Amino acid sequence: MKKQLLIFVLSVAALFGATIPDAKPEAVGLSAERLGRIRETMQRHMDAHDIAGAVTLVARRGRVAHLEAHGFMDVEGKRAMEKNAVFRIWSMTKPVAGVAILMLMEDGKVRLNDPVSKFIPEFQSMKVAVTQERPAGAPAASPRLRFTLRARCSPALLPATTRRRIA
Repeated sequence: MKKQLLIFVLSVAALFGATIPDAKPEAVGLSAERLGRIRETMQRHMDAHDIAGAVTLVARRGRVAHLEAHGFMDVEGKRAMEKNAVFRIWSMTKPVAGVAILMLMEDGKVRLNDPVSKFIPEFQSMKVAVTQERPAGAPAASPRLRFTLRARCSPALLPATTRRRIA
């Protein structure tokens, strides 16, 4: 899952990398030496056969400080990864939505205890169905455990307390 998210983020970033102006890392407050670690990290993942290749992009203040292709697009054909490579991804809605929410939380735009209706007005008059009548503030009754004995299950194998309950 982490690999898929990494590939998704990198591929989306690569798509937008061509339209964002380039900048030297120091010009946007980044260290060229530390950005060099990205290449080393990607190489470790490729050496461990975690990934065949990747495209990495780091942008800050509206400018690209690092854009690099690593590894292969086609391992058998020895076709090198291109910076504008397109990656196929599946079932990534939840991780992408999760990352988006976390980014909004970091910016202070969303809090965990915010009601959904603050962002989706249709949820304003949402009601929760309650199937049992009980006084306001009273705890819900705990459900009772029910046992189903099958033809091959001998009551002698069950604990004594359970045998008494089902007898």
